[in-house]
Amino acid sequence: MTPIAAPFPSDRWFADLAHRAGADPAAMERLGIAELRIGFEMVGDGGGSWLFGLVFDGYDVDAVTGAEVSGFVPEVVVSGPLSAWEEMVRSIEANGRADAGHTLNTLSITGVPFTVRSADAMGQDKLYRYMGTIQAVLDAAGAEPVAVAGR
Repeated sequence: MTPIAAPFPSDRWFADLAHRAGADPAAMERLGIAELRIGFEMVGDGGGSWLFGLVFDGYDVDAVTGAEVSGFVPEVVVSGPLSAWEEMVRSIEANGRADAGHTLNTLSITGVPFTVRSADAMGQDKLYRYMGTIQAVLDAAGAEPVAVAGR
């Protein structure tokens, strides 16, 4: 397994993640249709934070990067310490997928270390409804990279 070459967290890392996840359309179809705008917020030790987004539209997943983030309105945001996000990603890279202690569900269900917030109950409902799909996309960080034209 080859980790994503871009540094985590970064716009490029999330763009490469979305590309890896979408490189196997049959796998995305097996997961089923998902309709969700999700934000991933990393909070640094000094209190600064970074927001990255993914948009699930049917069988497709796209990263929200660069200037798009300022206008991005996620339905749900999963927020947590940068160190916990890094630990989750390293687990995925080492194992090809998150181990039981490092899944998004495990890290968010109790509110520690990740918290979940949304403007309404539907955002949280969609997070847990599509959790398997979201985790499969995150697990793509542990998949073999797919050649990207022009990169």
